[in-house]
Amino acid sequence: MTWFWLALGAAALWGFGYTINQVTLKHFSAVELLLFESFVVFSVAAVYFIWRGDFHAFMHKLANPKQLALIILSSFVYIAASLLILKKSISASNAALAAIIESCYPIFTVLFAFILFGELQLNLISALGYLLILSGIIIVKIYGH
Repeated sequence: MTWFWLALGAAALWGFGYTINQVTLKHFSAVELLLFESFVVFSVAAVYFIWRGDFHAFMHKLANPKQLALIILSSFVYIAASLLILKKSISASNAALAAIIESCYPIFTVLFAFILFGELQLNLISALGYLLILSGIIIVKIYGH
């Protein structure tokens, strides 16, 4: 059950980050914020790789063209998603509403896992969770601001 608490912790941190970003976006553009956040992530990861001595192993993994293509594609997807949520969604509404709508990403995760990799990552309990997420999004869309 450790995965559950780790995922919940990540959700709490994302919520905290969205709240901070809502205020930050009043002073910086989405691209400026993304650039600075990327620089911080790069710096922390670089220190980690130097400290752990894992940089050579990481570079070896990138020598595989398929893995390199997937990590580049994933990077562009995250950049586009970050710009959409920062530039348009949080700025046009608020952090709470944007986070509620964005919370439907598990539905897309199941869909893309099936389309791209042929994996069905769905069971009865998770399907019920997806229906609850979808219901919440519909309620926010109909009755929200």
